Amino acid sequence: MQLIFHGPSDSRMLALTVDDFPSSGADQAGSGTMALLDLLRELAIPATFFAIGELVRKHPGMAARAVERGHELGNHMWRDQWSLTLGREDFLQQLDATSVAINEDLAAAGQTAPLRWFRPSGGWPHPPMVEWAQSRGYRTVLGSIWPLDSYGPPEQAQRWFVERFAHPGGIVVLHDTIAANPATRHTLQAVVPKLQKKQFTFVTLSHLLGQG
Repeated sequence: MQLIFHGPSDSRMLALTVDDFPSSGADQAGSGTMALLDLLRELAIPATFFAIGELVRKHPGMAARAVERGHELGNHMWRDQWSLTLGREDFLQQLDATSVAINEDLAAAGQTAPLRWFRPSGGWPHPPMVEWAQSRGYRTVLGSIWPLDSYGPPEQAQRWFVERFAHPGGIVVLHDTIAANPATRHTLQAVVPKLQKKQFTFVTLSHLLGQG
């Protein structure tokens, strides 16, 4: 079983990953996912968004918009539930359905993009799950800088955690749920410039892990 927690430690690169994408659609300018995409454009950094299939379908065009802006996408299963609870058949059905939803969203905009990365919904894998994902061409990625944001810590603590524990090759895990999105944006707005002053560069997972 191969789990990826971080990238090479010999360069000051960080990969920003954002789970539970997209929480809202393009019609909600100035808030939610659109505000997050706009902030990332303002900060001039890429992210790897782990997309939930049913949300990709619910908010058409958002996956394509993210790719158009230079971000990449990963598979975060069809719905926000603990992937640990799924048997092989149900797991692969959700994984495949999410792949289809993402690819169809991209195709509608005349785009294609590789899907290389898988992160289980709920964040915890087991060895067979990693093998099941690998059978579909995915590598399983967790992370090394997660401020427990899905549990709603104070924003100040979240910002402190990301800045304090940033390390070369680190993989940051934040969330784009309706509840977590504002804190994610505030954290990035505060922390990214500080980390850049410390000579950290933000890249996609593919770049960090030598896949693109």
